[in-house]
Amino acid sequence: MLNYQTLFICDVATGVVYAGAMSILALHHPQLRAHRWFTAAALIGLLRNALLGTLGTLPLVLSILLPSLCNIVSFFCVYMGFRWAIVRRPLQSRFWPTVLAVELLVFSTLFLSGFSHTFVFSITPIFALCVLSIQILRRNQDPEMRTVVRAGITVVIAHLTLIAIRTPMVLFRYDVNTSGHFRPARQDPFWLATLAAMMFVSACFFVVYLWFFEREMNRALRLQVRTDARTGVLNVRAMEDEAEREVLRAARKRTALSVLAVDLDFFKQVNDTHGHAAGDIALKKVAEAMLGLIRAGDVLARTGGEEFTILLPETGLTAAQEIAERLRASIAALDIVTESAVVHLTISVGITMHLGDGDAWPLMHRRADVALYRAKRAGRNSVAVCMEKNWAPTPLAPVVELR
Repeated sequence: MLNYQTLFICDVATGVVYAGAMSILALHHPQLRAHRWFTAAALIGLLRNALLGTLGTLPLVLSILLPSLCNIVSFFCVYMGFRWAIVRRPLQSRFWPTVLAVELLVFSTLFLSGFSHTFVFSITPIFALCVLSIQILRRNQDPEMRTVVRAGITVVIAHLTLIAIRTPMVLFRYDVNTSGHFRPARQDPFWLATLAAMMFVSACFFVVYLWFFEREMNRALRLQVRTDARTGVLNVRAMEDEAEREVLRAARKRTALSVLAVDLDFFKQVNDTHGHAAGDIALKKVAEAMLGLIRAGDVLARTGGEEFTILLPETGLTAAQEIAERLRASIAALDIVTESAVVHLTISVGITMHLGDGDAWPLMHRRADVALYRAKRAGRNSVAVCMEKNWAPTPLAPVVELR
């Protein structure tokens, strides 16, 4: 026989466990923004459950109105958590937060004025946020997240179903505006069964959260292995993987693929004059500037001390030259503020392309270095091209480093 008091104690106890575990994980991994939102949802949900248990002992504003508001905000936090986990960017518009704020204000006003069936105004945004969460989850493009995303969609749909079952009971059997009328719900076996089902769905959500967390940690570790610590762009190993993949794709689909080899001119003088800390700042600023000038599908990596390589998929020679010139001009005009001085740098850029069947990444990389050497020989702060497929170094054209 279900008993409300037992269910309430279990609900609050499990809520404390969920919120506590999620808070610890969020504090230890603050870089995972999605999990901060999920943790906020758990903490607000715990507050809601605790306040609901006071029905009949505290004013209705605290025992019904505030829990309802907490419920809406909690679902918004869940939506934002899914958004950061899948889309990885904040809301681009203030429209939905504004709508939510207006809804909270309208609901509070109607409740305080004693309007009948105010409960509907708290359920509507929850339904909307659940639907938006499902839409966000369906936008997942990561194959490794496919299973956990399906589990997340299932949990959200289950929660929606339970809300749909409980809503008519609240509207037609209990009046949430008066604690005396709502109290019989605690003796209704069907109502208690739906409450137990909600607790089960919450447990499932916690499992999904841990699943998301595990996937996010794996992704973060993979990113750390593939990322250059000083600049935040890809490292040599990651570039080789990306380059091999793009070369195979270009050969299979017969599409253009260009490569830029970029080197910072006289970078050693920055380290010698201003110190290695200033050099690190300069490297990071140059990398950030180049990231802002290339397209989302292009690949930038640091492949040497002051050397960078850029892959330009589906980009012909003319377009690659335009991009290289834009990079060269932008870096030359960049003011790099360090702790000791404002540093100005220039870059030399070598360009080559995928030349068809039999042209592998090592050959392309070699040609890009040759083109870079030509740009250095031309006086630096310039762009050069090498398109000779069978080029090989000779005593008259050695490949040497010019800094």
